[in-house]
Amino acid sequence: MFAAPLLLMLIAAGAWGQVRVSVPEEVEAELTQSVTIPCTHTVTGPHASVMVEWFVVLAGGGRQRIAYWDRSAGGVTDEDTDLTPRVAVDGAGLTLTGVKLTDERSFLCQVTAGVTGSSEGSVRVRVYDAPETPEVTSNPAILSVTEQLPSEIGSCISRNGFPAPTLTWYKDGTVLPTVTSHNDYMYETPRVVREASGLFTVSSRLFLKLNKGNKDSVFSCRVGFHTVPAGDRVIDSDPFSITLHYHSERVTFALMEGGEVKEGDKVRMKCSSDGFPPPEYIFYRLMGDGEEQELGTSVDGVWELPAVMRNDTGPYRCEALDFDAPPNIELKKELSLFVHYLQTPEVSARSPLTLPLGHDLEVTCSAQGSAPVKIIWRKGKDHLSHSPTLSLKKLGYKSIGTYVCEVTVPSVRGLVRTRQLKVLVEGKPSLESGGSEVRVEGEGQRVTLTCAATAHPTPKISWSVDKQPVVSSWDQAVVSKVSLPVTAALERSGVTCNASNRHGWTVRAFTLTIVAPTTETPVTPGAGEGERVGGAGIVVTAVVVCVLFLLLLVCALYCLHKRGKLRCGQSSKQGIPTETRNDNITVEMKPGHEENSGLMGR
Repeated sequence: MFAAPLLLMLIAAGAWGQVRVSVPEEVEAELTQSVTIPCTHTVTGPHASVMVEWFVVLAGGGRQRIAYWDRSAGGVTDEDTDLTPRVAVDGAGLTLTGVKLTDERSFLCQVTAGVTGSSEGSVRVRVYDAPETPEVTSNPAILSVTEQLPSEIGSCISRNGFPAPTLTWYKDGTVLPTVTSHNDYMYETPRVVREASGLFTVSSRLFLKLNKGNKDSVFSCRVGFHTVPAGDRVIDSDPFSITLHYHSERVTFALMEGGEVKEGDKVRMKCSSDGFPPPEYIFYRLMGDGEEQELGTSVDGVWELPAVMRNDTGPYRCEALDFDAPPNIELKKELSLFVHYLQTPEVSARSPLTLPLGHDLEVTCSAQGSAPVKIIWRKGKDHLSHSPTLSLKKLGYKSIGTYVCEVTVPSVRGLVRTRQLKVLVEGKPSLESGGSEVRVEGEGQRVTLTCAATAHPTPKISWSVDKQPVVSSWDQAVVSKVSLPVTAALERSGVTCNASNRHGWTVRAFTLTIVAPTTETPVTPGAGEGERVGGAGIVVTAVVVCVLFLLLLVCALYCLHKRGKLRCGQSSKQGIPTETRNDNITVEMKPGHEENSGLMGR
């Protein structure tokens, strides 16, 4: 009789309370790391205590408790399970350390609240491990566009990932579609291997029907995987390219050096094609009668003419020896070579040209070239004429030298020809003018006298003194120097130099003058005041002596006048001899003037 009322009370109590458990559907864990599986619960209605128990779902579908928690005992780990040393439990959840691949399974969180009842939630643990960087291997063979089926481009492999990562192929940065069925254009052969460790190794081989557009293509592969906590990630392989054999479709033929070609230039002709490997090339010169003159073959496509001449002008041809090219491909190309030339200039006068002193000179220069020419005359760096004619009036000795007729072709850089004309001017010597009075302070002082003469033929210089001169000469100029002490005799006679050749001679006279030395004592920089006073006293003494001398002279003249020895004011005056001085230092004489020559010889 009492059983029925008790049952009704228990049912009523259960209806008044409820246990709710909340867990995520999945929890992500990184291999070898720790992960916490959260479990929260709510209990409504009367209850004495709450127990949280954790179970693992076995392979056969059964369950095994691994840990529990209640308020009185706290967290307790069950003994003798494969998770015993790696789990810990508290009121918030279960912590799993050192995550292994075998931990990827379902865990149950069951909450019991006495008579209120119990509830549980299931959570799946997902284990992840990042794979290694993908490695690619390109096909080392030379691939050809003539292959009818797709060629293997390369392979890609990524090791030790969990779960199995994905591989994707790229060409020139663009993803290739994942096609695993064989076809005539492109496909790949993927492979997944589970290693003994439980990790996965994935690989793939790429096959592609090649064309010429793939010659510069760059291939790579990318591995995709999931990590904790970063989420989805990718790692790219190193890029690689292939060696592609393709036939030539276009041939070019041109000169390697730009600009106009002139005689003497090195000319290099470059023949190239767009095939690979590059074919061998053969070169021809096309003759006027339509025949080909074979010049030779070249592997690099370069043919060189070391020093071209004007007769090298004409058409040339090259041919690419590509035997894989279809018959409709034109493998020959031509170019036309024009060699500019300029003849050596012709001058209207023969070199050397000798003319008399004072005459005029007029010569012309001409030259023929492959284009209009420009003619200038120059002497050294000085431009004398910008026309074919060179005119010089009243030639002097400065006109002696080498004149250059320079002919250029303005439209062709560096095309220059020259012809030299050496001009000689004949005549009597010309002496270089300059100061001819030499003053010395005292007899015996040495001086150096210099005479410079110019003429053609080259003159000879002689001196009126018996001294050995020092002579130097160049072209038609001669310089003679003598060093001698000044004496009273030389002061009276002077010194002359004589420059002569077969056309005449010219004399230059030097006047030597001995002057009294100055008595003023020079002031030495830095001397004391006493030295300057002494010098001033000497000057005063000299002035006094001069005044006394003048007074004595006046007295003497007065006495002579009184005695009648000195007559002044008489009507018959005798001329007082005056010393005549020849101010013409340079005297020019020519052969045939014997009287003048005799006078100068005395």
